[in-house]
Amino acid sequence: MIKKEGPGWRIIRDSTRDNFSTLIGGETWAIELNKYEWENLVKVVIDLSDQYKSMKEQLMGDEDITLELERCPWLAILQGDQYGWNVKLILSASGLLNRGAEIYWPRNVTNHVANAMRTMWDSGYL
Repeated sequence: MIKKEGPGWRIIRDSTRDNFSTLIGGETWAIELNKYEWENLVKVVIDLSDQYKSMKEQLMGDEDITLELERCPWLAILQGDQYGWNVKLILSASGLLNRGAEIYWPRNVTNHVANAMRTMWDSGYL
C-alpha cells in the first residue's frame, strides 16, 4: 500500500484490491478509482501542471489563465494566475460502471497533489 497525503488531500494506492485500487480525496470528499481512471487522471494532472509551469512566467500581475484538457474519462479545468492554480476534474459517466464525479483541489493543495502524482508516475507506482 502506498499512502501520500497532506493538508486538504490524500492518495492511497492498494494494488491488492481488484476493482478500485486507488482512493483520492480532498478536504471534504473522497472517491475510489479503478486502474484506468487513475492512470488517466495522473496523465491529465501532470500535463496540465506542465502547461501551467511553462505559461505562468508569461502572465502579468493578476492576469488569470484557464486551461482545459479532455482525456477520456476526464475533463480537467485549471484556473490560476502567476502565483498558483486550482483544478476541477470531471469524471465522465461512461463504460460498465456508468458513474461520474466532480473533484476539486484548491490552489493551496494542487501543487502538492501534482508533485505526489508525478513522483508516483516516475517511480512506477501506478
